[in-house]
Amino acid sequence: LKDWPQRYPIVGEVRGKGLMIGIDVVRDQKTRQVAPELRDEMVRRAFERGLLVLGCGPSTLRMMPPLLISREQVEFAVELLERTVGEVAAAA
Repeated sequence: LKDWPQRYPIVGEVRGKGLMIGIDVVRDQKTRQVAPELRDEMVRRAFERGLLVLGCGPSTLRMMPPLLISREQVEFAVELLERTVGEVAAAA
């Protein structure tokens, strides 16, 4: 996930502690202008596909998986979320 800011113009920063990860969704990476509507669209699309992620703050996407999670579940979540971010970035 750390390379997402280089790959997707709407991702400002990816940070986290342990399994809790925050992805800042922005309109412009230089100004860091928040983009709550893009974040909300990602939350909606992910949910429709079977992944529950949360909004946090003005425009951060928060992932908080359970402490007991399989590699398969992690791979599913990351792949689904990456596809979602790519789609929303392409439409922005």
